Amino acid sequence: MITRDQLPSLPSSTTHPAPTRPETPAALSTASPVKGWLTRRREERQRRRAVAATQRVAHSVELLGPQWRIVDYHPEDPDFLAIGPGGIFQVTVADHGRSRVQLAGDVVQIDGHRPPYVSLARRDATRISDQMSRLVGRRIPVVPVVAFMGTGQIVYYGQPPKGCVVSSYQDLGKALNAHGNRIAPHTIEKLTIVARYVDSGTVGQFLEN
Repeated sequence: MITRDQLPSLPSSTTHPAPTRPETPAALSTASPVKGWLTRRREERQRRRAVAATQRVAHSVELLGPQWRIVDYHPEDPDFLAIGPGGIFQVTVADHGRSRVQLAGDVVQIDGHRPPYVSLARRDATRISDQMSRLVGRRIPVVPVVAFMGTGQIVYYGQPPKGCVVSSYQDLGKALNAHGNRIAPHTIEKLTIVARYVDSGTVGQFLEN
């Protein structure tokens, strides 16, 4: 169990610059005005959908009670970090809409595709854990979670992925609460401050690696 004395004295809050994306200079762009407009509309629609998904899932965590905290590294990314009595959870959101989801260990299959949601959740959980651990001088575990957001059926084959929590959006609260009460309220606040020091450029579904 992490105690208050084992955490550093840090300021009450910190901010991170908004993530930037490289843009193609207008002079080098070969896309037609119509195609560029359609692309921008598609990207904006995807962004709004991701933000809406984040808000719905985050609301599910907030319903657990006032002791839970959310750290959102990228507003345009549907993932977020949840810190509460049960521990620290990196939640990777998989918005599958009405499509059927098939799960077999680490493999997720949706509409014939195999998106790497489990590996993404593990990667980000590991990176966040490593950075937080360096800040406090001891290991801070972060549990990877994949939360499926949609109305399509979720079918499980065999065992769930090892070391990764898999849940539907509706059952996310139950999944996090199932970890019990391991962290005291004052430690939750300290860990939330530490989590804000994580380099936001190292986590998120939009990263290439």
